[in-house]
Parts: sequence; structure tokens; C-alpha cells
Amino acid sequence: MPPPARPTPAATRSPLPPLLARSAIAVEKYLLPWLYSYFAYNRGASILDQVRDNPAEHNLLFYAGLTKDFLVFILMVFTGVTLLFSRRPTSLPDRLTHIVVPLAMSYYFFLYDQVDRLPAALNQSLLPETWTIPCDFIALTCSVLGYGVAIWGLSYLRRSFALMVAVRKVVDGGPYAFVRHPMYCGYILDQCGLVLASRSVAMVALAVGFVLLLFWRARMEEAKLSQTSEDYRRYMQRTGFLLPRFGGGNSRSRTR
Repeated sequence: MPPPARPTPAATRSPLPPLLARSAIAVEKYLLPWLYSYFAYNRGASILDQVRDNPAEHNLLFYAGLTKDFLVFILMVFTGVTLLFSRRPTSLPDRLTHIVVPLAMSYYFFLYDQVDRLPAALNQSLLPETWTIPCDFIALTCSVLGYGVAIWGLSYLRRSFALMVAVRKVVDGGPYAFVRHPMYCGYILDQCGLVLASRSVAMVALAVGFVLLLFWRARMEEAKLSQTSEDYRRYMQRTGFLLPRFGGGNSRSRTR
């Protein structure tokens, strides 16, 4: 008697109940926008407080940090608005990880507030003190560029933007003509900035965890899109994952 056949990946995958998938999309559309509005409000209030306090200490580094905070504020506002007016997905999430991993990545920043609770040895700078000012400027530059790239990507996705892994209308143009995940590229730049600003073991560990979640989420998105769109499979062949792939053709598309 031949040995039993191994189950295929499709057979071993636990499908997500349709009711749970629809509920997750409803939360994404009708609840999360207000949460991002709250985050944006707090960020805006923080910006105003920074402008009012200690005006004599305002310098180039201060204004660079203020620019970063303003870009974070804009990104939160855009995120809330685009989620509220997002299109209905043509294909719902079909795995629990399609919901859990994006949410974990999206709200990962809460962990950064707990860094000070870790042992002091994990928060000590790994670099000499003489490197502080150069690292701070490079860190702010990375973060400002990162949020700028993320906002650029979001401005082209618009109503096709989402947090959960689902499929929506094809979006053409902008940074998606060159890379499949420009927003994630921007997030990685920001993580580089956070590491350079902290220069600690704790921040390196947090950044590595975030990037691992980011890659997991990106690969899940691509697998979902590839299953439902032949155009997206062709699109993957001519664009880079996070960096541009040159010489891949002029046709442009992005599905989400």
C-alpha cells in the first residue's frame, strides 16, 4: 500500500470564517479611522506644545524634529481618512494572520513607549558620545525621508489603502511604478532613524522585530494578490520588492 499523500498547503490552511472576515473589515473601516483621528489629535497637540515651550532653544535639530512630527501627523490624518472612505474589497482576508499580523505591525509603536522600563544596560548608547550630534541629524533625516515616502505612497493608494490583507482596485502610477511596497520602504527608513537616535540594544531589537513583521505582512499581501490577479503577477516581474528594478518595462499597476 502506498504511503498516504501529504496534505497540500491549501488543505492544511484554516479558512477564516466569512463573518469574522467581514467583521474585521467593518472594524477597519468604521472604528480604526477614529482611533487614528485620536492619534493625530495628540500629535498635533504635541507639536503646538513644542512650538510654545522653550522658544530660545529652537535650532536646526529642533525644526528637523518638528518636521518629522508634522509628517507623522499628516500620515495619521491620511490613514484615518483613507480607511474611512476605503473601497469594498473584492476578496476578503481568508486567514487569521491576514488580520493579526497587519494589526500587530500597525500598532507596534506602542512598544516603543515601554523602552524606558527595560534595564538601563539595554538603553545605553552603543556608540561614543562624540557621535551623538551626527547620529541625531542622520536619524532625523532618515525619519523625515521615511515618512515622506510613506505619505507619497499613501497619496497614490488613496481609497485602495487598507490595513488588513485584502484585494481592492488596481492603482496606477506614483512610487508603485518602481517598487511594490514604497510605504514599507519608508517605514524601514524611519526604523533606521530610530536606531541611530537611540543607538541602544533595546531599539535595535525593537526595529528588528518591526522589520520582520513588515516582511511577513508584505509577503502575505503578495501571496493574496497573486492568487487573485494575473496582472499583479506580471507586475511583480517588472518591479522591485522594496528597491526599484530597472529595465523591467514601462507598464505600471498596483493591486491591493
